[in-house]
Amino acid sequence: MKKKLVFSGIVLLALVLTTGTFAFTYTNTNTLSVDAAIVDAAWTTCQESANPPYWDGVLPESEQSSEILLPNAAGADTKIDYQYPDTGEHWDKVAETTPDEWDSYVYTELHSGFDRDYYNLQDNPVSTGTITGVTVYFRFASDPGATAEARAAIQVGNEGTPYHGNTEEQTGNTFSTRSYTWTVNPDTNQPWTYEEIDALQAGVALKSGSNNKNAYCTQLYVQVDYEFVETQGEVPQGDLFDVTPHESYTGDLLLKIYLTNTNELLKAYKYLNMKLYVANSLEAEETPNYRILGIETGVILFNIEGESAESYTVEVTGGSYRLLSDDSSQWGEGWSITPEFFCEVAQR
Repeated sequence: MKKKLVFSGIVLLALVLTTGTFAFTYTNTNTLSVDAAIVDAAWTTCQESANPPYWDGVLPESEQSSEILLPNAAGADTKIDYQYPDTGEHWDKVAETTPDEWDSYVYTELHSGFDRDYYNLQDNPVSTGTITGVTVYFRFASDPGATAEARAAIQVGNEGTPYHGNTEEQTGNTFSTRSYTWTVNPDTNQPWTYEEIDALQAGVALKSGSNNKNAYCTQLYVQVDYEFVETQGEVPQGDLFDVTPHESYTGDLLLKIYLTNTNELLKAYKYLNMKLYVANSLEAEETPNYRILGIETGVILFNIEGESAESYTVEVTGGSYRLLSDDSSQWGEGWSITPEFFCEVAQR
């Protein structure tokens, strides 16, 4: 599931100068809803490109993910009476991504109360994002004609308080998977922390429903759910301006690209660095073949030799950004995530 904030807007402005120079301001964020403004200064034209960067793509976006943690050692309790096979440990009878059913399991014949195992878990490979839930899955069965009871169990660390999920029932010798989710740490009633997940033990409590009948568990694992919100990444690519000299003009050109709304951008971004490129410019032959325009840069230049191409496109080919936070309500009033550019073209 993904959630996006929404921002859009289009402002077009063209200025004609009287000294062989003209300028064009670009502020469109995504798609055009009006014809692009064209300035004809006799010796060249400039227009907004038809493939602008999609700036709404940098808005905070959340994604759901999860990790599966299997038992890897005995925990604080190993009180379930029996295991099959007899060799090995209780935890390795249930630590399976795909259940092996009757090939390995733990079981008890106790019916006056619950027997419980706790297991230590694999290391959690995730260290970022908000933990939204911890779910213990367990797969259990009974003997034919009998009923088994089972419930998920967790403990945070060896000295932690035991917590149990709802009691589930299963009749007969067909295994069934049940689960219980703790959306917050029940010991603190606060969101889970990564330290608490690292210290977590999980297990199952089993009970037979009648004398001389067994309750079995063949599989147990923990699913940790996360929500990630992206606040940094690659700058969206696209074209800003198309510059076309008149067929009779053979002289050189100087393109100046300005970033004009830095105050608004600083209210949303920690940093914003865009790689701008113009094919057939002198800069395109250098290494690197782009120029960096960012909040701190202000203006960049591209030099074009006469008749090196019929037209020239100012492109955003990459770069990086980082937002102030994943919550736009924490940004400064009047923020913008959409850079606004000013293009000045002069004879060189």
